[in-house]
Amino acid sequence: MEVKIIKKIHFEISLPIKGLQQGKKYDINIRDEGTFLEALALVDKIEMEAPEGSLFPINEGYIHNYMQLFINFEENSIYDDVGISAYGPDEEGNFRKFNPIRNHIEFNLYPDSIIQLQPDVGC
Repeated sequence: MEVKIIKKIHFEISLPIKGLQQGKKYDINIRDEGTFLEALALVDKIEMEAPEGSLFPINEGYIHNYMQLFINFEENSIYDDVGISAYGPDEEGNFRKFNPIRNHIEFNLYPDSIIQLQPDVGC
């Protein structure tokens, strides 16, 4: 019998759209080796399964999910204009273990991480 280890990830995503400045929050469970991309894909799945509460599509119908909004798939990176705070708890429970997802998008996230994302609205 194979035992699968699951870890919890908490997302907070703020957007410059009326009602979403404070952000939407998601708690997801991913496999122990789960990466940022896998976790964000699960957030998109939650949005797709509840279209009545979804904010997508946005930008005149061009953006249909968070992956399109945050990820540059040609460069396998997070867009430079996305603000990121991605920390997991240390041994004392303080959120100080940095998840380096901007530099390594396939990073194996720390369990119980809090990931905050916000696109830059520009000036």
